[in-house]
Amino acid sequence: MICDFSVNPIDESAAQATRDRLTDGCAVMKRLLTGLLDSKGRVAEEVHSIRKLGKSLRGGLTLFRLEKSAALEIQAIGRLLSGPRDAVSRINTWHKLAWDGNPATMAAIIGLLDIQTHSAARRPTPDVIAWCLQRVDAATNELLALPQVELADRLSKGLKRLKQKACKCCQKLDHREVEHFHETRKALKAWLGAMDYLPAETVDVDPEYVAMVELLGDENDLATLSHWMEGHGFTRRFAPDLWETLEISRRNIQRQAIESVAYIPCK
Repeated sequence: MICDFSVNPIDESAAQATRDRLTDGCAVMKRLLTGLLDSKGRVAEEVHSIRKLGKSLRGGLTLFRLEKSAALEIQAIGRLLSGPRDAVSRINTWHKLAWDGNPATMAAIIGLLDIQTHSAARRPTPDVIAWCLQRVDAATNELLALPQVELADRLSKGLKRLKQKACKCCQKLDHREVEHFHETRKALKAWLGAMDYLPAETVDVDPEYVAMVELLGDENDLATLSHWMEGHGFTRRFAPDLWETLEISRRNIQRQAIESVAYIPCK
């Protein structure tokens, strides 16, 4: 995989177009949030769409150097609504793990995962949605408050910083530190999210990035499931072969990720 983060020059029209697209994305976020009040039993799916859009918006807002202001407003929404999607992700990860061990341990884990998944399918209250809508409005206002004359410069610098961070994280993967895989996933998702709002001719991105993010997402899902099991008493002492299966799966994914970024021509 060759990591091509080449960026073409940014002009005022491209910067304005990017801000317009981000503003439209914030409007879509508000519609999706309002729709949660009448989700008709599709809470997890709709929350997934909201969180996915939120991660994209955060990358786009970082383009304008708003990672410590407007992007944090959007991040707060994702964290608040994390329960439904996290519960679904945990049970999906469990099934993909395909562990066939102690029947009593399996039954206990599946039973608890099912309970938490069903519990998480409840709709947020109107007060929760109202708070989230306020966060979107705050992010939108900060974006629109940026002076027109600063847009192109901010965008150029934001692109450079996103590129540098993604490259730096990719290059650290061969250290095999657990946190590096998580940080690389976040950096690449921010980069790809930002690309959603740039004019098509601005940046050339290797399409394999999406596959890389998915791979690192699988690694993160296994890490999250491991943390959940530890926190709910399913420790190595009581299920050693389960933990061995988890660790083998994570090591295999980590090896694939390292091989995918063996050559990174980032300057």
